[in-house]
Amino acid sequence: MENYFNYFTEIEEHFQKRRGQARPLSPLDWSLIESLRDAGVSLEVVLRGVDRAFDQRSKRQRVVGKVNSLAYCTQAILAEHERRKESRAGRNDPAARPAEGDLEVSQLLDLLENARRQLEALPGRTEAVELPALRTVVEAVVDSLKRIILEIRTSGSLDYEALELKLNTLEERVLAAIFSGMSQESLLEAKQATRQEIQRHKRGLKAEHIAMLEGKLMRKKLLQEFGVPRLSLFYLPLN
Repeated sequence: MENYFNYFTEIEEHFQKRRGQARPLSPLDWSLIESLRDAGVSLEVVLRGVDRAFDQRSKRQRVVGKVNSLAYCTQAILAEHERRKESRAGRNDPAARPAEGDLEVSQLLDLLENARRQLEALPGRTEAVELPALRTVVEAVVDSLKRIILEIRTSGSLDYEALELKLNTLEERVLAAIFSGMSQESLLEAKQATRQEIQRHKRGLKAEHIAMLEGKLMRKKLLQEFGVPRLSLFYLPLN
């Protein structure tokens, strides 16, 4: 399985290099990268798209302002992705994957333990106290994480793809509990705030990409608001 951490960080570093500024990416940019990854866009294609966007910009006679978001490169990345798919049409040519290693088992265990401790502390947070269903789900998720950690410690091998599926399932359970416990007014406010943040970046994006981006950014905002650690092989190092 492609190393998630390298996928995200290499895109960030490449974008920062081309932008000429090392300012961290925004939550919207991270959601966009996640959407590209989920859509099966290879790392090579994303980097090529970033280069193409900046190269085209440098050829303009008049350039105003600086590039502040990876969203500026979205159209070039998607165009590069479409070109790659068309070039593979009719050929049994699997997508190239960079030779990257997975997380070390010892490091992974430390990250999972850290996420477990954060979840155990969650019921004491003000936001979670107002959602009894969330507290119940979190307790069950903590128990599941303990079993996963024990399995990793006692197993001679580790299936990273299966592990990612388990972690995503646990995160979905927590997120579902948050959604079910929030009032309609609070959900509407969160959706409106998310759409406003995306509004200035959505030009040129297809409707399905906008919907995907809105969903992912909404998810990220709610998990952060309630202090829930992300359960993913990529996000674990960022908790």
